[in-house]
Amino acid sequence: MKSHSVDIGGMKLSIRSTATESHMRRLTDLVNGRVRAVRAGAPSVPLPTALALAAIQIADDLCELEDFAVRERREVAAEIRRVAGVLEKGIAGLDRWIEAAARPDGKD
Repeated sequence: MKSHSVDIGGMKLSIRSTATESHMRRLTDLVNGRVRAVRAGAPSVPLPTALALAAIQIADDLCELEDFAVRERREVAAEIRRVAGVLEKGIAGLDRWIEAAARPDGKD
């Protein structure tokens, strides 16, 4: 674990994490951007409230992405099942063709 010094909403924090410096900077930039957006819409909002609202917005984004990922996995699974069905039909057709070719008279 590594100690990272970060600035969130003007508060200096020390965070222990396995994350890289660039990843921590990306995270703090994201949070600070949300805090600035909250404060731009409501300049008198106290910092703790702005942080809470930013956290809720980020959590909402995460939930939307998780829902999207679930929908995508379901769509991919349905497509895999569809393709598997097509392949099974194709294999069955090949099996019939091979069986017919193996007959002495070569007829279907």
